[in-house]
Amino acid sequence: MMKDLRSLSGMDLRLNEEQLRLNFGADMFYPDGEVRTLQQARPMLADTQAQGPDHLYTIYMDIGRKEDFPAIEEQGLLYGSVVYNHGTLGNERLRSQGHIHSEKSGTGLRYSEVYEFWTGHGQVYLQKECAPDVTRAYLVPFGPGDKLVIPFGWVHLVVTEGEEPVSFGAWCARENQLEYAHLRSLGGPAYFFLADGTLARNPRYTTVPEVRHATPADFPLLGIPTDRPMYTSWQENPELYTFMANPELVGDIWRDF
Repeated sequence: MMKDLRSLSGMDLRLNEEQLRLNFGADMFYPDGEVRTLQQARPMLADTQAQGPDHLYTIYMDIGRKEDFPAIEEQGLLYGSVVYNHGTLGNERLRSQGHIHSEKSGTGLRYSEVYEFWTGHGQVYLQKECAPDVTRAYLVPFGPGDKLVIPFGWVHLVVTEGEEPVSFGAWCARENQLEYAHLRSLGGPAYFFLADGTLARNPRYTTVPEVRHATPADFPLLGIPTDRPMYTSWQENPELYTFMANPELVGDIWRDF
């Protein structure tokens, strides 16, 4: 089944729900999709022998309209997209592995990114520290049209719900690197997300806070409009997204969140 994403994404995109892939219009630039598998995710799961779909999600890094590429590159930005499968991994909900972003040299700040969800439902998990002692953790539910700015330096991952594939787009810095190693050494996030809706603590962590529940509206959006696709709002006002490549412009506004 093919789902039209043009009104949700602001680009000529269609979602192939069966193959967990995007189909791109003739005016688009895009890479081959990178598939993430169950085998790759095993070190981050509560049960490293869990059974589930082998194809967990497909990642597209660097997509957009061909005529926009020079401006996107000059601004130091990159637009990516992810399509998730649905189901469970053993007794856990299907989710992404989780990661943190690299630090911009000389700023002491790690890069951020902005999520915009197109299809499906689930929750974004946010964890302040990628370390055995964690001080804050949040679960943020999402549905189509929701946008969320990821706090600088926080662990983040997407937990899926229901039987519909989750798809989303994300603006980030072109220089940003996704870092997995430290979280993998901890065996994943501080919590595991069980199929029955409960949470299980990861025993490799020393200090784990109670998870707080929030909505996308509780997080600063830094002026990004919520009434239209963020690719469209970038076309209208590219300066809205300058902080992606330059976190020092806004500072760590999430420090005391």
